[in-house]
Amino acid sequence: MEQQLAYFDRSPGLADGYEAGVSLHSHTLYSRESALPLGRHLQRLGVAKALVRRTHGRYGGNSLESDLDRIWWTPPLTPRQALDVEVRQIENDLGLAPMVSISDHDSIDAPMQLQLLGRVGTVPISVEWTTPFQDTYFHVGIHNLSPRTATAAMAEMARFTNKPDEGALQEMLAGFHADPGCLVVLNHPFWDQTTIGADLHEEHLMRFMAAYRGWIHAVEINGLRDWHENQRTVGLSERYAIPLISGGDRHGREPNAALNLTRSETFGEFVQEIRAGISHLVLMPQYRRPLPLRIIENFKDIVSEAPDHGLGWNLWTQRVFRRCDDGEVRSLLELCGPNPPMSLRLVTAALCLLSHRWIKPALEWAMPQTKELG
Repeated sequence: MEQQLAYFDRSPGLADGYEAGVSLHSHTLYSRESALPLGRHLQRLGVAKALVRRTHGRYGGNSLESDLDRIWWTPPLTPRQALDVEVRQIENDLGLAPMVSISDHDSIDAPMQLQLLGRVGTVPISVEWTTPFQDTYFHVGIHNLSPRTATAAMAEMARFTNKPDEGALQEMLAGFHADPGCLVVLNHPFWDQTTIGADLHEEHLMRFMAAYRGWIHAVEINGLRDWHENQRTVGLSERYAIPLISGGDRHGREPNAALNLTRSETFGEFVQEIRAGISHLVLMPQYRRPLPLRIIENFKDIVSEAPDHGLGWNLWTQRVFRRCDDGEVRSLLELCGPNPPMSLRLVTAALCLLSHRWIKPALEWAMPQTKELG
């Protein structure tokens, strides 16, 4: 393999000799972000646990777990806005041509729209596929689906997600691998999203890799996961002789903190580079900022007003949804009116306060900087 991992602000002339910067793995308003993982993590914190349970007591009708599984939120940016955020960083900071692979959760609506707007050459049809496996699930990035078969492939992926079958998974991954222009990436492999425990999740990860490594083209260094987790991904890459690749995982308005550099002129050519074991990654300056503060800023983007929202959902309560007992989907605004529960208002006010331009510098100074990957 030919791999390089560099920090943009410590590598003068880093982009020299490359044709394009590649942004992989980012999200738009078409992503449904489940409240279940967030709720599970919040319940481990004393005050947050009380807030979650109090809100559930007011609006929930079932067990807390089943109610959280019915709730989701959506990021604030339209496909065009998300594309512009990534393009600006690549053009302005790297001085390169942009390639942007948006991969919403289990949806290709965003790249399909952008291709209709004439972005066929630089915006591939991609998806972040929720892939159940034993007691957990993984997120697999499928990049550059063929326009002729993308809709049928999505239907097949949805069937598997709803009714997993390991034999079918092997067949599907082999099918993606058979397309030389398709790129299959295991995103944030060590993230225990189902909170079954890090050790058990890792056991499942090793079984997954043993079974399907032949059809996985790269493992992801994620711009919104911590240094320790990404360092373990470096070890996974070395163990299985599989390339590392960047993935920003942007949900808010901050551009992806991890990018790839390529000498290719098309995304299909870039795929061939990665599949040949050639991957040049660059971590942008925001990656080194304290991760907790960046996550706070991301959530502040999510719970702030969005006057430029493409569907007119300007209030954050219009972008949080729950499937109710009658089967209907209603927004938080519909459920609780213009004044959400005090517990939620306290959380959103705290996020906005911590992200304030007068408070943020002090937090950034007090929090430890992200370590460098090696």
